[in-house]
Amino acid sequence: MKTLSVILSIILFVSLILDYLYGLAKKKSFEIIREMGMGYNIANTFDSFSLFTDLESPDEQIELNGNIAPTQDMIKKIKKYGFKTIRFPVTWMYFIDDEGNIKSEWMSRVKKVIDIIINEKLYCILNVHNDGYNSNWLIRGMEVKDKYINLWSQIAKEFENYNEYLIFESMDEVYFFDYDTFDFDYTTLINLNQAFVDTIRKSGGNNKERLLIIAGANADLIWTCSSYYKIPVDQSNKLAVSFHYLLPLDFVSDTYYEPYNYTNELGLTYLYGPKLIWGNYMDYYQMLEDFELIKKSFVDKGIPVILNKVGVLTEEKKEIKSIREYLYVLFTLSLDYDGIMSCLWDTSNKTFGDMNFYDRTNDIWYDEQLKNNFIQISKGKYIKPKDYYINTTFKTTDIFLSFDSLSISFENKKVLKIFINARITGALFVDFDLVVYTNNKYGYDSKIKCGKDNAKKQYDGTYLIEIDVSKRECYDYIEATVMNGIKYITLNNLTIEFEESFLSIDHKSYKNAISDYIS
Repeated sequence: MKTLSVILSIILFVSLILDYLYGLAKKKSFEIIREMGMGYNIANTFDSFSLFTDLESPDEQIELNGNIAPTQDMIKKIKKYGFKTIRFPVTWMYFIDDEGNIKSEWMSRVKKVIDIIINEKLYCILNVHNDGYNSNWLIRGMEVKDKYINLWSQIAKEFENYNEYLIFESMDEVYFFDYDTFDFDYTTLINLNQAFVDTIRKSGGNNKERLLIIAGANADLIWTCSSYYKIPVDQSNKLAVSFHYLLPLDFVSDTYYEPYNYTNELGLTYLYGPKLIWGNYMDYYQMLEDFELIKKSFVDKGIPVILNKVGVLTEEKKEIKSIREYLYVLFTLSLDYDGIMSCLWDTSNKTFGDMNFYDRTNDIWYDEQLKNNFIQISKGKYIKPKDYYINTTFKTTDIFLSFDSLSISFENKKVLKIFINARITGALFVDFDLVVYTNNKYGYDSKIKCGKDNAKKQYDGTYLIEIDVSKRECYDYIEATVMNGIKYITLNNLTIEFEESFLSIDHKSYKNAISDYIS
């Protein structure tokens, strides 16, 4: 009897030691995000759906956009190029019934892909994808809450014993509409996200400690960083938030159209066309400002962020150098910000896709430089943006709000001076009016007129117009517009000097430093 007691005591002791070691080994959300590195979306495959017909077999859905189901060889190759995370978007609606019960043939196909990814020691993000897109079932929100819970209950049960390499993401890009306010319905999103967390946590196995990704508001940066957005309560304290980063929209996702001439009310004609180039100072500043907003809204509060869909339309005549530069800066910024990671959206097949970087079926990169960049970035061999961060009091733009006006938006910083660089083609004795609009604290437009007396000639032949506004109230934005004399003056750029400094980047130096990666 004594011997049995000793044996039981030893077993209990060993069990306690193992539990203790397991507790030490459990990774917190930020640790996992760091290990996830660069992410890659297997897009236009298991997530495919049709607006015109039901898809009746798994193969019909998987191959709808010209791709094939991931194989072990394919996943090995994606890993070879430096990606440590595979986001596996899945649309479930063709293979679930009205109560959300999943057909076994679909679950087994999903499981097979997850097994391949996990066995390669890659993180796998599994989600509910296009079930809420357009008019699909999840868009009905609270009406289908039980179906949503049942769906996730089965997924949680199926994978309850999978290790931390498997991550669940609640949903993707669902626009819940509030018919009372005619705006986004945050209440429904918050409710379903909480139901998702509760469902996973109360299921068995490793789900209690699994990293869960909470969907942002319609996958939108600004809507998700809003005070209306709330993170669910989670006793395990192991959540991240996700949304897309597809900014600026006019470069990233605007389709190509032939430039055309536009004649304004003054009879002046301008060439109007799509944005095909990225990489000026304002482009850099806006991306950095967006990352600072993400940091302030979530990371600083202990919630890491996954930019689950990043990329650029590749079939719309965007400049290849700009595509390289945009992705280089975006992915290196993600690695520089502790608690943020990005997943490339790749539709792979050029026949049906819109963001095509790598033909994963045939192991062909459409741009070799881009491939090499990803490999180098994954090894930490990249020019770090944070090494070029500066504090500045100046913000500059040469991006036109309209054909004859420049604008800079800002939070309620104190503005000291406005500088406008312009080319004047007529003699200076010709009158012109340049009007600067801003807001006061009540939201009313405030106009500042200036003309030839304010213009000073520069060494390059352009003129600098300086306006002291230190004693005025300027809120929200500054807009410079040419009124009279438009035939004689062309705006080049608008600069604002603020009282306090803010984070920016030494644009010229950094751009020069990364030139070998983007040329």
